[in-house]
Amino acid sequence: MSLTDTRFQGVLKRWASVRHWAFAPVKSGGERLAYVLLFALQVAGRMPRILGEGRFWAEEGQTFFVNAWNLPWSEALIVSYGGYLNFCANLAGVLARHFAPLSTAPYVSTAFALLIQCIPAVVIVTSRAPWLRSRIVCIAALLIIATPPCSAEVWLTSIHSQVHLALAAGLILSLPTRGGVVGVMYCLTLSTAALTGPASWALAPLFAIRAAIDRSPARATQALFISAAVLFQLVFFFRPMPGREIGIAPSLFGAIVLVKHIILPFVSLHWIGDGNPFASFSESLPLWPLLAVVLIFAVAIYAALLHFQEAPIFLLLSGAAIAASGYIGAIGPKAELLHAMNGGRYAFVPQVLLGLALLSWGIIHQRPTRLLAQIAVVWLIVVGLSDYVPPRKWMIQTGPQWAVEVQKWHRDANYRLQIWPAGWSMTLTPPNPDIKSVR
Repeated sequence: MSLTDTRFQGVLKRWASVRHWAFAPVKSGGERLAYVLLFALQVAGRMPRILGEGRFWAEEGQTFFVNAWNLPWSEALIVSYGGYLNFCANLAGVLARHFAPLSTAPYVSTAFALLIQCIPAVVIVTSRAPWLRSRIVCIAALLIIATPPCSAEVWLTSIHSQVHLALAAGLILSLPTRGGVVGVMYCLTLSTAALTGPASWALAPLFAIRAAIDRSPARATQALFISAAVLFQLVFFFRPMPGREIGIAPSLFGAIVLVKHIILPFVSLHWIGDGNPFASFSESLPLWPLLAVVLIFAVAIYAALLHFQEAPIFLLLSGAAIAASGYIGAIGPKAELLHAMNGGRYAFVPQVLLGLALLSWGIIHQRPTRLLAQIAVVWLIVVGLSDYVPPRKWMIQTGPQWAVEVQKWHRDANYRLQIWPAGWSMTLTPPNPDIKSVR
């Protein structure tokens, strides 16, 4: 036997060993924890300036931290903003105000946001879904969650905790139920999601439908938790918000879905540049994008129904429900959502859920559907990784150093502290001794 043959056989053995490891099931709690920690590191590494310089993002500082600064903590927790209770943003503001000096307050809010953003990863690694058992599929699922394009605005900021909790709710709906501590965590996540914003409200009817189909007490319990929290929001906190018009032209809705969920996930932002190649859709409002979206979704539903028991069809239904409610109720001119960098908070959850549906098809379907789905998933991840770090010139990367702003405020208490993105600011009055602290 030649030396070349020996080396070739060694390569084959190493490849067989790697393949065996990749397709083996995740075995231990320690391994699951390691995946969640790696996920957290990937999220934290997206924009290192946030961790290096400290950041309050927009309303995170201007509204929620200022509320916590000025109000007793018990009142700050239940302040309604934007027409609903954003419990997690309120809690992050309270924690940042009362458990850290002003110089490090943004790090508390950022750390809290990162903790919330790891919940979908926890749902993935604790799932008992057969198609999610192997290591390589679990890792691919976490990459799909961490790397969707045009999603930079939703990471490491507490004001967008609602979208990550809505994603967790969609996953809980789509994956098998769990008992014990994990089952309790799922129910608490559903309640917190509904109390943190409307992104998850559209899922409450789907939980009821799945509970009826499965005839499952566990599903019924999940439906009860999310529905009760939604009802609590609607009765005590929900108010119409000026500037938020409910409704959208069907042709424009079709164009937005086509751009956000069929084109952009497979096209790198580096190819698009700073322009808006989809602006023409808002001018002529053609009907064909809506027809294309309806046709593609119908084919996807049919493919899922072929494996109804194994395939999480509710990934598709959850994504569609959240996309529809988000775009119909989006703030500001709806046509602006056609721009690649606008409306990432509305597109994030449907993008991830549809990507995970593709991943499931790459496991449970037969050829050629399985092969096509696997190729699509690999390309989704490649495109997502290529856009992993936003360019420094984008608005999402602009903002001052927090420590410098705090020094200016200490020299002049009337100074308006500048926060991210550029142009946003907030005013802090000297601490009121009558405000009750939780420390």
